[in-house]
Amino acid sequence: MPLQRGYFQEDKMFKRHVALASIGFAMLATTAIAQTSAPSPASPSAPAATPAPAPEKPKVPDNNLAGQGKWRATKLIGVDIYGPDSKKVGDVTEVLFDKTGKIEMVTVGVGGFLGIGSKDVAIPFEQVSWSDEPIVVAAPAPAPSGTGSAGTSGGVASAPPAASAPKAPAMYPDHGKITMTKEQLTSAPAVTYSGS
Repeated sequence: MPLQRGYFQEDKMFKRHVALASIGFAMLATTAIAQTSAPSPASPSAPAATPAPAPEKPKVPDNNLAGQGKWRATKLIGVDIYGPDSKKVGDVTEVLFDKTGKIEMVTVGVGGFLGIGSKDVAIPFEQVSWSDEPIVVAAPAPAPSGTGSAGTSGGVASAPPAASAPKAPAMYPDHGKITMTKEQLTSAPAVTYSGS
């Protein structure tokens, strides 16, 4: 019966392999569970382990153009234009480029009422001083105290406006300023667009 004896030996070895594999699997599972459980607090006398620095993430190029000195032409349209006396003379109605993409002129809508009777006047782009800060309008002189007029608040000055929080960089200027007055712009020739 040598044949049966070999069969039993193979069966015994198979059972041994299964038992050893089960023990190995149990040890691996125990190690994995121990790694995911919370670490126990270290004793005060034991030195604290320094955490390994996190690997640096690769630098991704910044695609946000705000704050990089770029302006959007669609946002430039509608920007207020002021004359030398800091009075509004009109607003930008068009931005004109040459074939290379350089801005040559802006047109400013002047005159009229609510868009009726207004005309566009071309101004070379270099002649406009653009500003990101709001235009400063001179405050009216305070009324002399003791006049007793009905519209005063008894000599008590009103509080200055609160400082506004810093805003995110805009992709257009706050306003433009030119050396021409409203009267000069009104008497200037209107822009015509041939073929439109």
